[in-house]
Amino acid sequence: MTVGGNAAANDEYTPAVIAPRSDGSAWLAWTDKGAASIRMASLTAADALDRALPGVPGLEVHAMLSTPGGAALAVVADDPDIYSPKYCRGSSTPDKNVCGKMELVRLSADGTSLSRTTLTKKGNVDSVGAQFIWWYGHTARLATDGATIGIYYRSAMSTARPGVAGEVDIHAGDTLKFVDANGKAVAGGWDWGCSHSWSVRTAYNGSQWGATCHGDAYPNAMQHARLSTLTAAADSLQWLAATDPTQRALGGLVGASDGFWMNFIQPAANGGLSLQLAKLPNRGTAPVQQIGIGAATGLDTGYPFRPYMAALGSDRLLLGWKSGGALMLAVAQATDGKIVEGPVASGLSIDSFQDMVTAPNGDVVWAYGSGGSQIKVNRVAACRLPTQ
Repeated sequence: MTVGGNAAANDEYTPAVIAPRSDGSAWLAWTDKGAASIRMASLTAADALDRALPGVPGLEVHAMLSTPGGAALAVVADDPDIYSPKYCRGSSTPDKNVCGKMELVRLSADGTSLSRTTLTKKGNVDSVGAQFIWWYGHTARLATDGATIGIYYRSAMSTARPGVAGEVDIHAGDTLKFVDANGKAVAGGWDWGCSHSWSVRTAYNGSQWGATCHGDAYPNAMQHARLSTLTAAADSLQWLAATDPTQRALGGLVGASDGFWMNFIQPAANGGLSLQLAKLPNRGTAPVQQIGIGAATGLDTGYPFRPYMAALGSDRLLLGWKSGGALMLAVAQATDGKIVEGPVASGLSIDSFQDMVTAPNGDVVWAYGSGGSQIKVNRVAACRLPTQ
């Protein structure tokens, strides 16, 4: 569809995000490079442009969630209060070192901003304890239990440089925060979690919040944290500990009554990579019901590779992975993870950092833009897989 302007191409920093509504329509948001702002539109149930909505100020949008009264956005925005000429947009640091803030923006049903909640800290980047968005860490995910919104995002933190007074070292990690229905930050989550947190996923399964990260140091593992209440201490399990982080990747996180389904890529025993599907249980110290997806052959190995997953219909999972650059799709049962349909080559485009989203009718959708004035909505109907 033609959205106008100069929509940024989908990548780690500027994905196009979609949030299906209960009536079959959807919200769409994207970063406009020309206007340096977040633009939004309403879509019809046929995935066509309905009308433009008021945009919001911001540098990047990373996730969108439909709410009973409107929607919520995870937005990276500029923050002059934390600016440091040494570490922010300097010639000696990468070009994505925005030194920005992470905000949860709530919208009314007509797209008007209701509130903006800053979740990062206000300390200058040069100060010990500063927490912000730097050049690494431009990923956020949203989930809700119906009343509270959880936002899990990759972050950066400044610590005192050992033996050098007045200097800081900047470290990559992740942060989990919660916001209530009125936009007020509430207790729970954490300021600092998995390091260096290459990617993050979050979901709510009806009784627990789940937050999953890809660590390479503390821990050097995949880690899934479970919270029975917002303020409960995280109960974590880890897998693929002490393995090469460039040979593994997180996929989708889907809630189930007894835990969360997660698909992921790990090193294969005979070289190459292997796609896995496993249950991360509500209790326990290891994944269960783990299945190697033998049909997923010839996985792309150039990092950043990753798999994809979302709930499909009421009792299935849509799995995705790339082989030879093509998005492959298959359907698994949400009871035992057994593949029951596919794989098929879809011909659909998806970038390496976005997620598939389940619509209220059970379809799976995601948005994709290669840059310019066009954004495409991809849809897999709950009743069938697409073919080329």
